[in-house]
Amino acid sequence: MTVDIPVAEAGTAHPQQEAEKKANPHGMTDPQVLVFIVCAMATMTLALLDGSIVSSAVLPIVRDLDPAHGIDRFPWLITSYLLAATAAQPLYGRLSDSYGPRPIYLSALATFLAGSALCASARSLPQLIFFRAVQGLGGGGLMSMTLIVIATLYPPKSRAGRSNAGGALIAAGIIAGPMIGGPLSQELSWRWIFLFNVPLAGLALAGITWALRLPVRGTRRPVDFFGSALVASATCALLLGVKTYGEQHSFSGPVVPYFYGGLMMFVFFAVRQLKAADPLMPLALFKDRVFRSAAILQFVGGFALLSLPVFLINYLNIVRGVDLDAVGLHLIPLAVGVVLVFLIWGRVIARTGRCRPVLIATMTTAVAATAGLALTVADAPMWQLDVLLVLLGVGLGGGTQIALFMTQSAAHPDQLGVVTTTSRFATMLGTTIGGSVLGVVLSSRFASSAKASGITDPDSAAARLTGLPPAGRHLVTAAFAHATGTVLLTAAGLLLAALITALLMGEVDVNDVNDVDEAAEVNEAAEEAREDARTDAEHTVSDPLHPAGPAGLGAEGRGARGDGGRPA
Repeated sequence: MTVDIPVAEAGTAHPQQEAEKKANPHGMTDPQVLVFIVCAMATMTLALLDGSIVSSAVLPIVRDLDPAHGIDRFPWLITSYLLAATAAQPLYGRLSDSYGPRPIYLSALATFLAGSALCASARSLPQLIFFRAVQGLGGGGLMSMTLIVIATLYPPKSRAGRSNAGGALIAAGIIAGPMIGGPLSQELSWRWIFLFNVPLAGLALAGITWALRLPVRGTRRPVDFFGSALVASATCALLLGVKTYGEQHSFSGPVVPYFYGGLMMFVFFAVRQLKAADPLMPLALFKDRVFRSAAILQFVGGFALLSLPVFLINYLNIVRGVDLDAVGLHLIPLAVGVVLVFLIWGRVIARTGRCRPVLIATMTTAVAATAGLALTVADAPMWQLDVLLVLLGVGLGGGTQIALFMTQSAAHPDQLGVVTTTSRFATMLGTTIGGSVLGVVLSSRFASSAKASGITDPDSAAARLTGLPPAGRHLVTAAFAHATGTVLLTAAGLLLAALITALLMGEVDVNDVNDVDEAAEVNEAAEEAREDARTDAEHTVSDPLHPAGPAGLGAEGRGARGDGGRPA
């Protein structure tokens, strides 16, 4: 690629040299970069933990707030968070592109902080459910806005080389949630799983406010708030329909209006986006081969991969007899796979500039690991499960993350927010729907296999297992193992479709993207240098101590004592 680099004016530094010296983005100092990275990692960790930490504190919360009906209402604590976090994604993207990522990032963090404090002070279960929605509204923006800010600060090749920390965080979220929530709620109080967020989020908010420096947007585009309300309502209706379907295992009753109402609102939203001057989620994005394929990968990856850890936790608890407080330790192989793939894919992409071969390799690994677990989960030794979990971690950490990286790398800077949050929206939608649909698959398979034991509900299997005779326990655990195998086999089939999508996906060469970014920076620096030179030439400023010029020679070395100091 040929880049026209202007010749620097005499006596000024070359623009490219100045750009090379500017190691930190947007004039941020080394301490500011360090503080921002630490705070950003902290916020992402909090967002990941809050997706799983509450589920391990069921009994203390129910016992304290609603002993009579708490077990039936408890799932809403997770559902309300997911609904708010998922529904808010499109709005975050458009607000970020319109007002800049920094104020929206800080607003999301402040909302999460307020929601956590409110959750810790809740006096009833309905209050806690509502406050969890507030927390989800902020938490849904933490991950997306962190990704947008990092993509704004660093070019794709540089981001690929810095991807290791993201893998470590995802791994920590997989392990730490179940391990922290139970002991914290039992030894202290369930309120501490929310109070734990307050000082960390408060310090992160102060640190990011001081450290993060991003250019201010010159023009602010209007935000389609009505379109945002439409897509949020459609998302909530669809997810509520999926949740109800997962509970009653029948497409009837309230499921029908939820589903049809959600689909109708999605249609109205799509029509509005086609007519809107500045759409919330531009449908033209789906004409792009990379974005279209990546959106499918994001949804299927969320559906068939990111929803699996919940099923694996229940499998380890019921079939392998692992206590829920210690189940996180048995997920360490899964976390190791996530860390490994982040260590590898970032370096490979940074070195070769090519994303698609790495994406295909991780998706192939995901298909093989999921199918292997499905076929051996009933009677495999633990070491074999550990190996397969490492491979599953490679697929879990690589598939959706690389697809998101490719869409961000190919996106125009003005659409970075919309592209990122639309991709995250597809992932979160897939994860939520996948959890419910695969839960129905598990329940149906378990009910048919364990009918003779008198237990047909997999949710109650763990609680009733100890009261059964040895033969009944063996029947239930075998039925649950086979049901989990059916879930994994279903996921493997969906991931095979995702692998085919990855094979048909266009390539994104980050070297080309990096060259364009560097050329833009160099030309911008050159333009600034030329503008400074023109300003200096047009507005000469006399020495304040010697109005006639330095040493009385005047601006041009001439004047009252010019011409070599001879009298005029």
